[in-house]
Amino acid sequence: MGIDDENWLLSTSKSLVASDVFATRSWLLTAKSIFPQSLRLQIEEYHLEVSKKNIKEASRVLNEIFRDFASDSSVWEEIESLIQAVETSNDSLRKAIFESLPALTQQKMILISAECRVNITQYCKLMLILMNKFPESISEYGNSLIEKLVDLEKSDSENTVMNLCRKLLVREVLPVVCRSGNINISNKHFYKWLQKSTEFYATYYTSEAVEGNVEQAWLELEQLRTSIALQCDWNSDDDAKGTSLSGRMSFIQELFRRSRIDVDGNVNRKQIFYTAIILLFEGASKYIEALEPCFYRDKGNNTESYIVVMDTEEDSTYSTQSPIKHAAEINIYFQVARGAWSILHTNEIFEKDFNHLNRRWKCDRWVWFQLFIIDLHVYEGDHKGALNRLQLLEEKLKDGRQRKEVICRVYCHMVSTCFILCLFQESCHYIFECLSHLDSTDFSVNSKVDNVTHLVNYPSVPKSAFPLSSPLQPPHSRLKMVKCSLDQLLPFWVHIFLVSLKKISPQSDQILGHLMVLSQHQWPKWRPCFMKILNKIHEKRSFHFELFFTYIINVDILEEICFLKNQQTCKLVLCENSNSRVHVTRGVNREAEDDFWNSVKRNIQRSMENVDILIRDYLASCQENITSCLSSLQPT
Repeated sequence: MGIDDENWLLSTSKSLVASDVFATRSWLLTAKSIFPQSLRLQIEEYHLEVSKKNIKEASRVLNEIFRDFASDSSVWEEIESLIQAVETSNDSLRKAIFESLPALTQQKMILISAECRVNITQYCKLMLILMNKFPESISEYGNSLIEKLVDLEKSDSENTVMNLCRKLLVREVLPVVCRSGNINISNKHFYKWLQKSTEFYATYYTSEAVEGNVEQAWLELEQLRTSIALQCDWNSDDDAKGTSLSGRMSFIQELFRRSRIDVDGNVNRKQIFYTAIILLFEGASKYIEALEPCFYRDKGNNTESYIVVMDTEEDSTYSTQSPIKHAAEINIYFQVARGAWSILHTNEIFEKDFNHLNRRWKCDRWVWFQLFIIDLHVYEGDHKGALNRLQLLEEKLKDGRQRKEVICRVYCHMVSTCFILCLFQESCHYIFECLSHLDSTDFSVNSKVDNVTHLVNYPSVPKSAFPLSSPLQPPHSRLKMVKCSLDQLLPFWVHIFLVSLKKISPQSDQILGHLMVLSQHQWPKWRPCFMKILNKIHEKRSFHFELFFTYIINVDILEEICFLKNQQTCKLVLCENSNSRVHVTRGVNREAEDDFWNSVKRNIQRSMENVDILIRDYLASCQENITSCLSSLQPT
């Protein structure tokens, strides 16, 4: 019999599908008996069973087709559709047919399909389907899949940890492989994988490629660490599971304490080392994220940023409840990271290995991590160490790729650190740098305030949260957290300018004028400073400051200057126009005197202006003059 007979039998069977499916099957069975090597007949039988949703028979026929005609392209079109149904779960019928196939057939289909994929993502997806459906296959294919991804990453021209191969390795493949108890490889492999995963998640934290919830990413890393802990027979930390970040830190600190007196080798030091690194990065990243939300790509512009600065308030009182959001959590994150850092730098072997990973991972490029270390140095009183890191970080910011919030944060740290180290000129220089990056409209106080009674109350954390015991001068060695905004930072900066300018000798009229303007801030806090300026003017019997009526609006200061004029003992030049100078001596002309009193009246009317805005404008306008005063005269 020939092809025409086969066509006749096939045509006859098709004609009976609608009226008698059993007759159709009989005709197909007859045709298959006569033409046992006909793929067309078997495919027709398969399609018949699929159309009738006969899953068991469809699977049987497909298994026979795969056994006899696995190399035929038309067969693979159907197999691919079944595998796709398993991937997406969109076609429940085909998914059921595939799952009814013998396990060995399923594995072979998936493997052959995977090997035909050029795209590494599709290849991994199929291999993961294989290993998830058949865990026993992990021991055979798991390690080879991992090594394939590692090798592809090495040859990838994309010079970033956030490459596709690393992402597939860390987030897709390793969780499946490391959960299996059937993989028989050395602990060295697990440690290498954990290193790659830790680097990935630490970089993922501030990457442009962040997808989904970052908190979930840290949970993924902890789950992976837990799986590897089981593979490497680490000490059980079941009691710490599900607890807070600080609970996990307490467990590893206790394990580290035990390791220092462990002579029988009961404590796995690799467990301490890698867990401490993960806790360090997780705690530090969450700490910095809480201070500066802009490190997350998806954070909005309405979030508040905070910064830790030196507390310059001599009579500062700390509230028992901080107005700063999540202040307690911020402190926990910091203390966890600090504890992990201590573990890694207390043991010489740990420190050496951690420094090696630091260099390999290029942690000096992680701005968020460097900012944490800077805060840590300041906390520990190592201000020179903080300054060194800040200077290196400042150089990296010159490429212009960082957001202004990050640049401003670095400059704010430079201000505080330089001041603590008595580098007054440098500290003031960085204040001006900060002013150029901060939002000039960022004031939380009202546009008009009473300069006599208003005191800016800015938030702080409880004293115990950021204690700093440091022998360095100045003696105000406590730290506090403030909102990273102009109105919150200005009190700190005014303090620095006042201290820095008072260090300069001799005290020229320009310097006295600068001090007088600045002393208006938070009045009457700086009234003693102003009284010293006034005494100095009395001694000099003259005062030449042409910006006086532009920036002096404090009623108390105006009153004292008026009293000085009435005493007729001091020569005052307080206006830019030479014709309006006031000489408080006999024979003074009435026009100049009227100008003086009219100016006083105008400035009294301005006394309700916002002093914060006044000081900001003053610093912006007089930057060159103030800088000149600081640089041209030698500090005492």
